Amino acid sequence: MRKKLIDIHPTVTTHHIGEKYILLTSEETNTDLTQIAVIQLKAGETAEEHLHPSMEEFFLFQKGDAIITVNKEQIACSSGDFISIPANTLHSLKAVTDIEIITIGCALR
Repeated sequence: MRKKLIDIHPTVTTHHIGEKYILLTSEETNTDLTQIAVIQLKAGETAEEHLHPSMEEFFLFQKGDAIITVNKEQIACSSGDFISIPANTLHSLKAVTDIEIITIGCALR
């Protein structure tokens, strides 16, 4: 399978902020992946605190600066940073500047 980001129609994220370009969904693979996507948020946009009971989430920051809060600990993130969020872990994300992140969701076994 080959996809080009430019050919993917963006959708609103599940947190109703920014845009999401879905590269792979659970229906397109036989693995535990739930989704791989590129997320773009504008400066000031925030994904409010939440958790995923049955999914681990991974973030690879491509562009910009953000603050990710994991269990009340604030972590400044920028291009090249990788963050792993275990299932059932409270987290939120705030774009300090316009950001682009590759996100990977993986269902628990």
